Amino acid sequence: MVKWSAIALISLGIIHMLVLGAEIPAELPNWLSLNLWTWDHWAPLRAQPLDLALSGGVFWQSIGSLAIPLVILGALILWLDRRSLPIPVFVGWGLLVWTAIMTAIMPPSGLTVVFVVSVFLTVGLQVRSRKRGNSPAA
Repeated sequence: MVKWSAIALISLGIIHMLVLGAEIPAELPNWLSLNLWTWDHWAPLRAQPLDLALSGGVFWQSIGSLAIPLVILGALILWLDRRSLPIPVFVGWGLLVWTAIMTAIMPPSGLTVVFVVSVFLTVGLQVRSRKRGNSPAA
């Protein structure tokens, strides 16, 4: 269950980048001209110039999103699992709580799938922890 959860996290991160990264080519010239290097991003979103807000939105939904860290987390869990090294249960619980909050805020998104994967990961880590004789929170 842990292995497949890790593979799912990697896959979801990659899919997220492929789907939501489709707008990167249109924004890349702006990014390369350093248009995101401005203090205007500190202004409230509605006060930012529309082109800057849209460019920032594309950044945050693609390479600035949590898709890449999701891939890294999945790869780390998979790497630890393949070497039979312990994975702390709090990793699953942390992901579970985080995705539960995000899913509650924005249900019609891929977050629901990440939430389901985090449930399986947490259950798998809990079962594994109990088999090793560790406390459930270890």
